[in-house]
Amino acid sequence: MSRILPFAVGLVILMGSELLHGRWTDRWSFSGEPEASCAKLPKQDVPMIVGDWTGHPGKPLAHEDLVVGEIQGYFNQTFTHPNGTEIAVLVLCGRPGPIAVHSPEVCLGGEGCTLDGKKERLGVDFAPPNQRVEFWVGQFYWFDGGLRKDRRQLWTYSSNGTWSADDNPRFHFARYPSLYKIYLVRQMSRRDEKLDEDPMLDFIKVFMPEIQRRLFGPPSQS
Repeated sequence: MSRILPFAVGLVILMGSELLHGRWTDRWSFSGEPEASCAKLPKQDVPMIVGDWTGHPGKPLAHEDLVVGEIQGYFNQTFTHPNGTEIAVLVLCGRPGPIAVHSPEVCLGGEGCTLDGKKERLGVDFAPPNQRVEFWVGQFYWFDGGLRKDRRQLWTYSSNGTWSADDNPRFHFARYPSLYKIYLVRQMSRRDEKLDEDPMLDFIKVFMPEIQRRLFGPPSQS
């Protein structure tokens, strides 16, 4: 009995490690995923209209970016308001591991952009009632010809219709077969623009109900 107990404990630890590793590496696949989730994305080449905002299809993502990020589906459009405001929207879809690890702090840092201060969380309610999206918010800057330029970027994750700014999205979403990630980007005219006055807040309230419906269906009536 004294010999069997250590063996049993070791076997449990080994099996647990294998299961955890399988989750982190997405080894355990789910039938039809993430292709089924990617198919729910809006058509990339069809202009999308939400409220007073009209989408204009962006350039296809580079093949290298798709491979490196293991992106299996995406929606990329720039939305323009009649007053001239532009907001770039990128929705990615793929396996949770690869989609979760490529955060703006890492990706934009490689492009010469710097995060100004710390990222912060932003919660926005949208209709129908009792729906809410939680974004990470970061202000990034770079220099062009000696002039500083700033952009505000928001990003959020979801696998089941609940959008969150998680500290460790790879671990949090590892149990799901697929993951969506939304980026919203706006070029800032001044580096001291206040977040609570950003037009992206109004855009979120008309964009999120539409993207939520397309990806996860109408809200429950219960």
